[in-house]
Amino acid sequence: MSRIPPIRALLPALAVLILFSGCRALETGPGENPLPVNALSLIALEALGEPSAPRTDFQLPPTVLVCGEAIPLERPSARERLEYEFLLAANHPAQVELWRRRALRHFPPIEAALKESSLPDDLKYLAVAESDLRPLVFSPAGAAGIWQFMPSTARQFGLKVDKTEDRRMLPDKLLPAGLRYLSSLRNRFGNWALAMAAYNAGERRIGNAVSSQGTRDYHSLNLPRETERYVYRIAAIKLILENAAAMGFDDVPPQGLYGVESFNEESLSFETETSWKELAAKHGTDYKTMRLSNPHLAAKAKLKGGPFLIRSPKA
Repeated sequence: MSRIPPIRALLPALAVLILFSGCRALETGPGENPLPVNALSLIALEALGEPSAPRTDFQLPPTVLVCGEAIPLERPSARERLEYEFLLAANHPAQVELWRRRALRHFPPIEAALKESSLPDDLKYLAVAESDLRPLVFSPAGAAGIWQFMPSTARQFGLKVDKTEDRRMLPDKLLPAGLRYLSSLRNRFGNWALAMAAYNAGERRIGNAVSSQGTRDYHSLNLPRETERYVYRIAAIKLILENAAAMGFDDVPPQGLYGVESFNEESLSFETETSWKELAAKHGTDYKTMRLSNPHLAAKAKLKGGPFLIRSPKA
């Protein structure tokens, strides 16, 4: 008679199953209805644990700054929280390499916008923490895009989100809104750690925590677990991406197909129904490329009315 293995022994296999079965739920295709992130697929990364030969020899530098603010490493609780996030991420090299490759595409415009707005360059790592730099990700609560905006917040900052268009799917359209929102949070809460915590948990929750607990020190606040991890995760991402070569990653990831994308952009209306096949032919490209260039438009077989923001890749 065969024994059923204990659940702990099955965790790695279950984690793999959850992780890969959940992949379909992590992102939507161009114009598809949003599919929520499968929370279990995120838990799966931790259930998998460290690889067979885990690296634990990574050392934190004596000082760690995020947006110019120091993580208080002299506090045992703060050091342990940062080491947890750092070692967890550093021991998933495939994920780190994907961050590095996607950063080739998404960091240059983010860095330029941050510099133009006189905002800390480190805020680009918040986008990694939010979405792994994947523009088509939806959260269970309905947040979307690289900066994970809720529909109401997106509309508040001037982005069109309705049944026909969702411009959160366009990183360059969402970027200015994300930076304006972060700047407003910094103005309200007085430091970047609380601003980032409010970005994660909501302004009301952080405001209430500050008021009821009598401190504006993020590291001293009792917050939801995800929010308590949030700034430390951003700090860990920064440490890893800024020191990837020293940690054994190739000094320069392959540029290849991960460069910054550029598009021709038009505002078009259609008096008669126009198919994506016809639209692609008019723009000298194929159906799939046209759909990939316009993930913000609902998945309709044909377009009619408008105006619609239509993009086509530059040659």
